[in-house]
Amino acid sequence: MKLFAMLLRFYSYLFSLVFGLFVAGISAVLLISGARNYRFDMVPWIKGENVLYFLLAVGLIGALSAILAFLGKWKPLLVAFTFAAFALLVYGFFVSPVYRFYSADQAKAVAWLSFAALGAFFGSLMQYYPAARRRT
Repeated sequence: MKLFAMLLRFYSYLFSLVFGLFVAGISAVLLISGARNYRFDMVPWIKGENVLYFLLAVGLIGALSAILAFLGKWKPLLVAFTFAAFALLVYGFFVSPVYRFYSADQAKAVAWLSFAALGAFFGSLMQYYPAARRRT
């Protein structure tokens, strides 16, 4: 069980870091290029160019939360980020009436991404798994 908890914990670090950098990278490229032909219908409550700033901030917070949790500081931030990522993926793609999938392959890919985010959330909870007591 200890090995499984450790693997899940490191998976949550990796997922948060990669997912955060990916989201921040996409929004940074769109902001720098000045592109106007993007659609982020899956992001609730925020529309227009503000969605790019929101995604940039969320991505940087995700990467920062992974680094800080790995260093043993601000562990609750990783739990909050992974839960928020999972909740936003599920709500934005599956619950929200705004976003529509164009094919079954898209729905399947997002379902796997949501499942990966759920795994990262459970992995972030493994930070609080009690450490083994040392025998003296």
